[in-house]
Amino acid sequence: MIGSPGAGKSMLAARLPSILPPLSPSELLEVSMIASVAGEIEGGALTAQRPFRSPHHSASMVALNGRTAPDIMFP
Repeated sequence: MIGSPGAGKSMLAARLPSILPPLSPSELLEVSMIASVAGEIEGGALTAQRPFRSPHHSASMVALNGRTAPDIMFP
C-alpha cells in the first residue's frame, strides 16, 4: 500500500481478514492444517480465522522467508 504516514495503511491491512468473505471448506481445512502444524491449535479443531502476520518494518527478507540459502528452506 502506498500513502503518507498516518493515512491508515497498517490499520486497513490489520482489518482486512475480517472484511474478507468466510473461508471456503477447502480454505478452512488448509488454514487449519497449517495452524495445527505450527502449534496454534490442538485436538483436531478447525479454525475459521484467516491468518494475519504483522512483521516489523525493518525485518529482512531472510527473516521473513526463514531461509539460510536459496535452495534450503526451514519451517
